[in-house]
Amino acid sequence: MKNVILILLLTFAIANTSYSQTRIKGNAVYWLLGMPNVSVETALSEHLTVSGELFYSPWKSINRNPLQFLQFNPDVRWYPKGSFNGFYAGAYATIQDYKISKWNYWNRNEYQDGWGYGFGAMLGYQALLTDRWSLDVNAGGGWHFGRYRGYYKDTGKMSVDWNSSGEWLPYRFAISVCYR
Repeated sequence: MKNVILILLLTFAIANTSYSQTRIKGNAVYWLLGMPNVSVETALSEHLTVSGELFYSPWKSINRNPLQFLQFNPDVRWYPKGSFNGFYAGAYATIQDYKISKWNYWNRNEYQDGWGYGFGAMLGYQALLTDRWSLDVNAGGGWHFGRYRGYYKDTGKMSVDWNSSGEWLPYRFAISVCYR
């Protein structure tokens, strides 16, 4: 937890020293669900930006299903009207460490503890609210690969040694408040 706080503080410090072509963001949907996150997006050119998001879920149990993970999502975005202006299309990657009950295990006595990575595509829209504030809405999906061990929820004993799975999923959604 101390590392997560340190990374968040460093992100804010870097964003504060950057010029106006950098935005610091928080996904309001995840914050409302009790999952801290921060993202920094900066312009590379007139139409191209890069972004990096750090996302943490501390939930040890939701209806007996663990939902703990730390995830990093870098992405690249192309804005036809210019950086941070209106519609954009993007591509992203993800890497995470997790202890979760996958969606198809919610009603079973098992959870997964492991790591994963993936990539995908997204579409979004960024709207200027004031001179400094904007709203960024996006959704996307892609492929995810996970490598994990399975455990029983009631005893904590291993149910499956190392296992792997890969899925195509719609797993990205954000309504982010942005500040420059």
